[in-house]
Amino acid sequence: MPTERPTSTSPVAAVALSPHFGSTWWISLLLAGALVLLLAYTLVTVSAIGIGIWGVNIPFVWGFDLINYAWWIGIANGASLFAAVLVLRRHDLRTSVNRFAEGAAFFAVICAGIFPIFHLGRPWLFYWTFPYPATYEVWPQFRSTLTWDFWAISTHAIITSLLWYVGLIPDLATLRDSARHRSVKRIYGFFALGWRGSIRHWSYHQRAYRLVAILVLPLILVMQSTVAFEFAVTLVPDWHETRQPLHFVATGLAQGLSIVLL
Repeated sequence: MPTERPTSTSPVAAVALSPHFGSTWWISLLLAGALVLLLAYTLVTVSAIGIGIWGVNIPFVWGFDLINYAWWIGIANGASLFAAVLVLRRHDLRTSVNRFAEGAAFFAVICAGIFPIFHLGRPWLFYWTFPYPATYEVWPQFRSTLTWDFWAISTHAIITSLLWYVGLIPDLATLRDSARHRSVKRIYGFFALGWRGSIRHWSYHQRAYRLVAILVLPLILVMQSTVAFEFAVTLVPDWHETRQPLHFVATGLAQGLSIVLL
């Protein structure tokens, strides 16, 4: 049988497709798994005891959960902006940095979504914030900042996942072509959307990539401002200030950039 000629991406694909991983990988996986179990334990504790352990009390209706929520959103926005700027400027760094920056932004949004849900005290009822059809017309309270969280996080998740996925399509095609098992080829081929690396495909891909990157720019301002308004609309001293949106945008970009640089 003819052997495939190795390409410049073959060493990268070999890492992802290798059936054997080194000891460093397994140690990292175990450490990450232990931290996830710790997160699960703390969330179960919050659900059993109450959100008072976060420091939530009258008049301070937000506590440790809001700190984490704002922190993760800041990371997501900063990482998204960093990736979007590299795409729009067609910088050479995007080939090595963008996958990490886009992935960090997407999973930071997921982490941020945890805290408003558990802030409810009854997280299993989080769907009450959705605009779902209600027979008794008990609609969500649109003046509640928790409803704002639903729209903000869902919008942010859609845009960041698109940025992550569109940039990943050529890589998925590389893994599809390098995979040895038929089932693995089909899985990667499904997500690669029939990518063949033609000039036409690259033209469409770059247009879509830049379009999603452009959508990130207003998203960052709107998202950080929405999070800031959750402070500003309250009457808590030092929170009820109009400078909060500008402060959140500036500090959020610094957070995201620091994570990418790290």
